Amino acid sequence: MDAITRYLPGFSSYRAEQKRRDDDVAVRKFLAGRLQECKRDLQSFLAPLVDQANFAAISQGEKLRTSIENAQSKIRSAVEGYSSWFESTKIDEAKLKQVLDLDNDLVGVVDRLQNEISKLVAASPKFEDAQAIVSVLKERFSRRSEILSR
Repeated sequence: MDAITRYLPGFSSYRAEQKRRDDDVAVRKFLAGRLQECKRDLQSFLAPLVDQANFAAISQGEKLRTSIENAQSKIRSAVEGYSSWFESTKIDEAKLKQVLDLDNDLVGVVDRLQNEISKLVAASPKFEDAQAIVSVLKERFSRRSEILSR
């Protein structure tokens, strides 16, 4: 099949674009899965606080969980950053590189979030740092729309 497609004019560029779209979807699925792990870790941390009746910490933890879930939903539902095969508008290579760099940067942000959740201490949990990381995640992901709309 590859040998045949080499003779079709323009097909290789379509294939390259589709590969980029597939990479974008794969990275976003990976990010959403990692955020799911963060929510699971947070839930495991919060469960003993119920037995301790630490309602203030539970409330803060639930706010963090909701914030993570919101970021996860945005990442899952984002439109693929590349035009489809049959669209007349094509995205340029510079924008593609910016989106891919942003995707890679977001992996590091999620790593920091998971690390911060793992450092929470049951005696006096402080969710502010983790919440700040989720805010950074949301802000950086919103840059994606800015890149694609330019």
